[in-house]
Amino acid sequence: MRRLLEQEKTVYHLQEHAIVENEDGTYEYVAWDSKSDKLSWIRGRAIILGDVLGLVSIASEGEEETIETPLELKYELSQLPPWNKTKYYCVITQARFGSLLKYCDTGNFVKKGEQEYQEVQKKLAAQGVTIFSE
Repeated sequence: MRRLLEQEKTVYHLQEHAIVENEDGTYEYVAWDSKSDKLSWIRGRAIILGDVLGLVSIASEGEEETIETPLELKYELSQLPPWNKTKYYCVITQARFGSLLKYCDTGNFVKKGEQEYQEVQKKLAAQGVTIFSE
């Protein structure tokens, strides 16, 4: 992670993700997994669809070399400026299905019955993305 921060100019904190804003205006995300003895990471493309950040395709993955524990990772992420360019985020599969629509500021799920959910669902449908949630 420290190497990522040194290499990239603009990196934001979004819950358990780092969002990288590239010089060309494109976005990437980095997420970590602590299920094994060593932290591993995935890095993929992210896109903004209206007020939703879509975490799209995985481009690379590997083992974390500079951070030892999930607690240390949480601290490092907390040192980044918060992501505030969209209100929501979700994972979007290659089949253009979105899942687990969440609020960026809290990480809480947007519940299916909420009016906001229905509004976002319509906006994403206009972009060719079908959203599913809990």
